[in-house]
Amino acid sequence: MTPARPGGYVAAEAPARPGHDQIVLTTPDGAVLCNSLACARAGRAAELIVTYGVLNDPGASYHDRGALWRESWGRSYPLCGACWEYARQVAIRYRPGLTVIDHTGPAAAAQTCGGRP
Repeated sequence: MTPARPGGYVAAEAPARPGHDQIVLTTPDGAVLCNSLACARAGRAAELIVTYGVLNDPGASYHDRGALWRESWGRSYPLCGACWEYARQVAIRYRPGLTVIDHTGPAAAAQTCGGRP
């Protein structure tokens, strides 16, 4: 899990779906092109899948001024590293309480008991 910015809040456990002011990062299954039209035309592969939660205040209207990227709520997009960094910077500028839940790291090692898997 990575905070949206240094010293930012980090959630302990990722929910099944991202909630208010949460974005979940996962690794793509296989070769997928970046969702950006320019990157896709250049053949740039996606490095991660970005799933957006509701980037709005709890209880606020869908059309509230503070709502960010309404059409993306609950949807996942494959992005290259450069596009993700740009999207992350925009999101933290407008949603200062943003939490990014990173599930792209290496898988946890198998637990053993008494030397047996």
